[in-house]
Amino acid sequence: MRILFGVLAGIMACATAMADGLPFMYDPHGARDPFQPLVTAGGAMVAYTADFTVSEMALEGIISDGSGCIAIINGAIVEQGKMVGPYKVERIETDRVVLQKDGVTSVLQLKKEE
Repeated sequence: MRILFGVLAGIMACATAMADGLPFMYDPHGARDPFQPLVTAGGAMVAYTADFTVSEMALEGIISDGSGCIAIINGAIVEQGKMVGPYKVERIETDRVVLQKDGVTSVLQLKKEE
């Protein structure tokens, strides 16, 4: 559903730009451009390190067992010590993830269902 909405929004933006006589320019809003390849011609993975902010991150879940915790941030599974874009995962707790970038600490809080 989310993909369909994105495609429809893109088509509408393109049609609007064309109607105004303006060239259409895709704006990925800081995310990876979906029209760029994920693999090079030689078969190597392309690393896209977008410099996004904490406000553009979504903490989607935290999984905890006896051996530790993992978090799901923007669809990516991360562990303590790993990188999420330009941020290092300092700690994963039961309801939040503590990130650090350039000496500044930020917290992603897990949203509670109402």
